[in-house]
Amino acid sequence: MSRPGSVCSVLAGAEVAKRLIRRGYRVLAVDRTQELSDLAATALGGESIPVPCDLSVAVETTDLCQRITTEWPQDLEVLVCNAGVTVPADVVDHTPGEIDRQLDVTLRSSMHLINAALGVFLPRNRGHVMATVSRGGICPLPGSAPSLAANAGLRAFLAALNCEVAGTGVHVSGIYPTAVNTPMLEGEARLGSALNFLSRVLTVDEVADAYERVLDKPKLELYVPNHENLSARAALWTPSLIRRVIPPLQSHRRARARQVPEKPSPKNGGRSRIDQRPGTDTTPLTAGPRESSAS
Repeated sequence: MSRPGSVCSVLAGAEVAKRLIRRGYRVLAVDRTQELSDLAATALGGESIPVPCDLSVAVETTDLCQRITTEWPQDLEVLVCNAGVTVPADVVDHTPGEIDRQLDVTLRSSMHLINAALGVFLPRNRGHVMATVSRGGICPLPGSAPSLAANAGLRAFLAALNCEVAGTGVHVSGIYPTAVNTPMLEGEARLGSALNFLSRVLTVDEVADAYERVLDKPKLELYVPNHENLSARAALWTPSLIRRVIPPLQSHRRARARQVPEKPSPKNGGRSRIDQRPGTDTTPLTAGPRESSAS
């Protein structure tokens, strides 16, 4: 339950942040620079607090973790990790830096922030760790291997953590959406896997609704839409089948991809780098290099 004046941090999409403000939370608006975090806090309103942090930079993530334990130890009630970076390309075409960046932003920074939050949650015997996890972390997709490995690792981390906090007042929840209509998906429409477009493209509101559901009734994993959780898990049970179904899905992918608005793609060494996580809107309040929204 939210309480007026309590603090909710970090890294949720703009729409999720707005929902939390309406519930009475103050939001830590995390973005990669002071200027952007100021803009984020102003846009959100509700006494939001600007917090600059580039999650791809280890020392900045460490500084944010220290601030969690020293500046907000009595106020922090919810931690929402929504940061994610993906480079749509085969593994052989990745640079070492691109691989590291996807692991650092999606997995490493989340683990460190959750570790810091637990340091304030457990002594008070309350708190809620929430994270957006790509469905691709369960259902392997070609062309995004490092990103999906990071998401798979995040899922395992949350599952193990859920066992560790059992019997306490601390909750752990992961939101697992299919394709969401954000700038991240625009890049996937051009360069990503066909399997991103097997389902209806979700709206940002649908993902925010899922966050509110697990906030009201905590559970470890919530799939959006829920009826597709079995098919995703089946793909993980038999990953060798994925390569067999990819070819006939290419035409289906092109049809589905037309649902996504086309915009100029950002470039990174001549290739798109998609830095916005599902669950954000098209003007994200990012907590890294446009990788996630603040909350």
